[in-house]
Amino acid sequence: MMDMNVVINAIKAEMKPSMGCTEPVAIALAVSRTCELLTQPAEKLDMVISSNIFKNAYSVQIPNTGTCGIELACVLGMLLSKPGNTMEICAGIKPEHVAQAQKLVADGFVTVKVLKSSQFYIECIATSGSEKAHTITEDAHDNMVFAEKDGKVLVDNRKTEEAAEETEEGGFDVTQHTFREFYDWANEVDVEDLQFIKEAIDMNMEIAKIGMKKKYCFGVGPTIQNLINKGMMSNDVVNAVRSIPAAAADYRMYGGNGSVMTFCGSGNQGISTTLPMAVFAEKMGIPEEKLLRAEFMAMLMIMYMKKHVGRLSPVCGAMVAGTGSAAGMTYMLGGTYEQIDGAVQNMMGSVAGIFCDGAKGGCAVKVSACAGEAVYAAMYAMDGSIIPVTDGINSTKAEDTAKNLAKLSHEALDGLDMKVIEIMQTKK
Repeated sequence: MMDMNVVINAIKAEMKPSMGCTEPVAIALAVSRTCELLTQPAEKLDMVISSNIFKNAYSVQIPNTGTCGIELACVLGMLLSKPGNTMEICAGIKPEHVAQAQKLVADGFVTVKVLKSSQFYIECIATSGSEKAHTITEDAHDNMVFAEKDGKVLVDNRKTEEAAEETEEGGFDVTQHTFREFYDWANEVDVEDLQFIKEAIDMNMEIAKIGMKKKYCFGVGPTIQNLINKGMMSNDVVNAVRSIPAAAADYRMYGGNGSVMTFCGSGNQGISTTLPMAVFAEKMGIPEEKLLRAEFMAMLMIMYMKKHVGRLSPVCGAMVAGTGSAAGMTYMLGGTYEQIDGAVQNMMGSVAGIFCDGAKGGCAVKVSACAGEAVYAAMYAMDGSIIPVTDGINSTKAEDTAKNLAKLSHEALDGLDMKVIEIMQTKK
């Protein structure tokens, strides 16, 4: 029998609070950690970032700044550099930091080179006089794997490909298990051990409540509520599930002053993992215990899919999280495993083609679309309507369909990020 503590710890390792979109925050944190190695303030920053980092940091607002910019995130990381910084580094940004950073950016303090790669990669070289510090952050937003000062290596945890395959969080490799096992574990796990999921839901719901008060960015949540009040949309479970998570995403993409619980490295993924199922449970009168078991199962499925598709990928993370949500909603409705598998197939056969064109206010619309589709995917499956194996990328098992999506992401969409960046940079 599987040790549930190992599984729970693997899930917890994928959950971290973050203020602001995780890519500009990760850039600021990487620079902060690099500058810690210098005895004097940095005089120049040279950055190398992967295309997916660039794409996700280019347009999104940085918390407490009212604006965006990759170079700006870099300089703010330098200005805020101190031991102990985390993914909530942007909580310390003051107006004077922004003004100082903008002047340094204008003065050419930072250079940024973009790698044609969907890997998570941030390399920073900070120089001050004769001092030079060099770090590399790979695979996860706060995972600094290499550091050197003046040519002396201080840290080198870079993995060979073989070692990367062998080493998994706490010895647990989610890809070596099946969705059926995740379903069985959800039924077996002690619900008292799942209170950390409730805390994540509560944290993200607080941000959603702020986002529902007025329009931030696109303003999906308040817009849906306005249309309901006008009688143009119905006040039903689908629109509740669509509006509340989107409100959280809107406030976060706006650079709102509040943290969300991320999942698999993404705040919008954390929102799309926790809130659609929580809102669904509330509207459908589902007991909290069943909600937490559903979230547990869904999180494992999302981890499985992300492991294949990639932490950062050309396909939308809200779609992947929404697929897990559909499975969780089916579980809450008392669905059989076959119906849960069917809900995953329904999502993959409908919204799997949503691609990521960077982090920005419009992400809330994708969060909304995928959350709403998750409700339909679950209800279709409960009614016996499941997209068949003969359709498109759908396969005999949900796991195989997820692998097919990963194949498309890696082999068919490998040029998408650079094309998105080209479009971003040529817009008038």
